[in-house]
Amino acid sequence: MPSPDHVLLPVALSDREKRSLAALVSAAIPPGEATDLPVDQADVAEKVGLALAYMGTEGSLGVRAGLWFFEWLSVLRYGRPFSSLDSQRQTDWLTGWAESSLAPFRLAARLLLTMVKPAHVSRRAFLQQISFPGDRHDDVKPEVPSSLPRDRVVLDPLERDRTVRCEVVVIGSGAGGAVMAAELAERGVDVVLIESGRLFTADDFKSDLPKRFRETYLDGGATVALGRPAIPIPLGNTVGGTTTINSGTCFRTPETVLDDWKRMGLDIDRLAIKEATEKVEQRMNVIPTPDHLLGGSSHVIRDGAEALGIQHGPLGRNIRNCKASGVCCWGCPRDAKQSTNLSYVPRALQNGAMLYAGFRANEVLIQNGRAVGVVARQRDSGRTLTVRAKAVVASCGTISAVPFLRGAGIRSTHLGRHLTIHPAGKIGALMTEDVNGWNDTPQGYGVLELAEQGITMEGAYVAPSYGAVAFPFVGREFTKVMEDYKKLAMFGLMVKDDGNGRVYSGPGGRPIITYWLGEHDKQKLVRGFRMLTEIFFAAGAKQVYLPIAGRETQKSLAEAMAVFDGPINSWGLELAGFHPLGTARMSGRADEGVVKPSHESWEIPGLYVADGAVVPTSLGVNPQITIASLATMAAAGLADDIRL
Repeated sequence: MPSPDHVLLPVALSDREKRSLAALVSAAIPPGEATDLPVDQADVAEKVGLALAYMGTEGSLGVRAGLWFFEWLSVLRYGRPFSSLDSQRQTDWLTGWAESSLAPFRLAARLLLTMVKPAHVSRRAFLQQISFPGDRHDDVKPEVPSSLPRDRVVLDPLERDRTVRCEVVVIGSGAGGAVMAAELAERGVDVVLIESGRLFTADDFKSDLPKRFRETYLDGGATVALGRPAIPIPLGNTVGGTTTINSGTCFRTPETVLDDWKRMGLDIDRLAIKEATEKVEQRMNVIPTPDHLLGGSSHVIRDGAEALGIQHGPLGRNIRNCKASGVCCWGCPRDAKQSTNLSYVPRALQNGAMLYAGFRANEVLIQNGRAVGVVARQRDSGRTLTVRAKAVVASCGTISAVPFLRGAGIRSTHLGRHLTIHPAGKIGALMTEDVNGWNDTPQGYGVLELAEQGITMEGAYVAPSYGAVAFPFVGREFTKVMEDYKKLAMFGLMVKDDGNGRVYSGPGGRPIITYWLGEHDKQKLVRGFRMLTEIFFAAGAKQVYLPIAGRETQKSLAEAMAVFDGPINSWGLELAGFHPLGTARMSGRADEGVVKPSHESWEIPGLYVADGAVVPTSLGVNPQITIASLATMAAAGLADDIRL
């Protein structure tokens, strides 16, 4: 298949924009004691141009507008645009934005730095200067060759519009869609599986991280919830959905969550979900992370938690023949992570399903009030694929589901509401000895002490290309952090949130996301940050880096505790959101949700939803097993209905 870079060309930037971007890199990442790599303006411009291309027109215009304001507002202070200033004033101007007490300025700086930092830090010469081994797996081969029957996959551009017929058409191939497709196909149902993302192989996951990021993440990773504070929500756009680029962490649905659903009037059969979960775990090969795959930050956390008597241990992950490549969130170069593109999509195709990859469904066909198919457009050719079916399963994701279902005719007031995103943050720690965090399994280890309080702590180490984004520093301080990268440990946490988010249908059917962090959820985050800080210092940390604007660097436990004891403004938290759920929730009554317990729409017969959108509340744990288990149960019921 052609590389996506052959389809999307870099956005053409003006000479002024190129100079601005190069000046941003120089100010953000100046030379240090070990790093003195000159800025390559052409390389930065090309990488940023490609990132803008994948963000789409609206996102690209937004970033370029932000760059324009950043460039020219300096005239009001210095009388000259940013790129024309001397190096000290450039650093002062950037630092003023990055450390501003005003959230919009910090957000703008964060967005611009997210574009330029990885462009420079991902260069092989820079990685060598900070003693990072780079991609250590360029020459690896998957332990088990892919069993995907290519004759059941449509990838090439269509020469003309096409109409096909089947019994069920499934839109999306993540934890919900791929499982629905496989379970239905195994029951003899004729299935067509449509995926807007592309089909990637292990070989595709051996490129540099920025390239993989822009190709495999929706809109190049630019999905953001606007609110207090603004929170990025990374989503996958591949065959396999977000399961292809997640960390592989697997939890069963907590019993307390099922109890909550029962009190809401949604009584899930406990035996049925247990059996479905066991089936999913077997097919995805969920196992506790073996000791030999743990190291780096996991060992630091183990030592600190052990010293404090805090509950900790390895987490379950869907892996087979894992070699701890450490790049799970950019696709596994060994096909070791058993994401749905490896565990369920091949199973669906082997049982007769057809996969159309690179096709975006944009219309549900309705006849006599019933869903009877979809219309999709191929990204490369622009040709139309019409699929006529007895039932339609929308598995396009919690965020994308809202405009899609609204366009299909769903009018429920619950559609788009109840959004939960597991607000998450990370803490970095500078240790006295080398940590070599790349010798570890991302999210292979956890701290479970506060789980009953809705606080889950999981490993969060990332390679320097995106560690550069995780640390908001600029100037000499940032350079020093990067030069100390081999001594850095990182760990993250997320909280079970109250559902303060909402998704709207914006212009052109694009989703608009809002999210307001509640006080209760903020206090849970602070409680988790406090414990994680205690663990790091107990493990021997010299200092920690907190995700709190203006209070990031703390050199002692007492200093850090003083921060947590004082007032913390939600606007100052540096957070990310993962695992969006709930925008088309299941319910026991039509006036309380969007779909029935069977996953069929309360309003439109024949239209089903099977992804995170149906999960009624936040889980507090990674949701892929819950989503897949619910889809397994729903597929059994739908197959029976199809055969009636």
